[in-house]
Amino acid sequence: MLAEPIVMIDFETTGISPDHGDRITEVAALRIHGGEIVDRYVSLINCDVRIPSFITQLTGITQAMVNQAPSVTEVMPALLDFIGGDYLAAHNASFDEKFLIAEAQRLGLSARHRGTICSVKLARRVLPGMSSYSLGPLAADLGLRFKGRAHRAEADAEVAANLLLHIASHLQQKHQLESVYPALFGQINKLSAAKVPAFLREHVMAEKAGSSTNVGAHKIAGSTKNKAKKVVRYRHYKGGIYELVCEATQEADLKPAIVYRAPDGSLWIRPASVFFEMIEVGGKMVQRFTEIA
Repeated sequence: MLAEPIVMIDFETTGISPDHGDRITEVAALRIHGGEIVDRYVSLINCDVRIPSFITQLTGITQAMVNQAPSVTEVMPALLDFIGGDYLAAHNASFDEKFLIAEAQRLGLSARHRGTICSVKLARRVLPGMSSYSLGPLAADLGLRFKGRAHRAEADAEVAANLLLHIASHLQQKHQLESVYPALFGQINKLSAAKVPAFLREHVMAEKAGSSTNVGAHKIAGSTKNKAKKVVRYRHYKGGIYELVCEATQEADLKPAIVYRAPDGSLWIRPASVFFEMIEVGGKMVQRFTEIA
């Protein structure tokens, strides 16, 4: 199902923003690959801060629990190592990523995840018309059950991970995708719900592209097998290296197009006339993409 691993993360915190001095109290990071959760890192966290009473009422996490928990100086390096260079996902990803980066920076550390996926945005685009996109109500509507108390990191992260797998399965079945890549989720996150069906139709056609395919001229995220005998690479005038996947024709007017893979693994389609056109940069004419010998 998932062709590459994704780490679903959930933090419990003392408030809504590290910019206001709020800190983390618990973390769960679950690695998803294929169609299941394959690994997890879960820990309470001692940031040497006071736990507000309303947080205890909401989460059940008490002052005594965090006082006895491993220090943030121990947890954060281990958490960052666990995530590594995989894609990071969360339900309302901007919230959790903000705390991850803030806590890492406090210790002079850096997050290395490859990209971020928001399961709230993804659900809104792939599953339009749900009564709510908050994790609890959405999970209930989809028949996904909490195995522990809601508003505890592991229980929330596990339900969010199963939501991501549900969305991946839905995409595979409805759109006949051969596989689902994290980069595809990332691109869907950036689209409006109305544009997702057409985007996915073009993505499927790009996956099936061999020597020629009718496709639209839009960005396609994911991966496809390169059937070319020789790997051909092009340098973008700004310096990036891109790999030719295949030549194609545009569905609208049957004009030649180029399907190519970006450094992050995502697939793009451009009219050949645009791909090879000469443009002015700094007063000089240069080719947009130049083949690397």
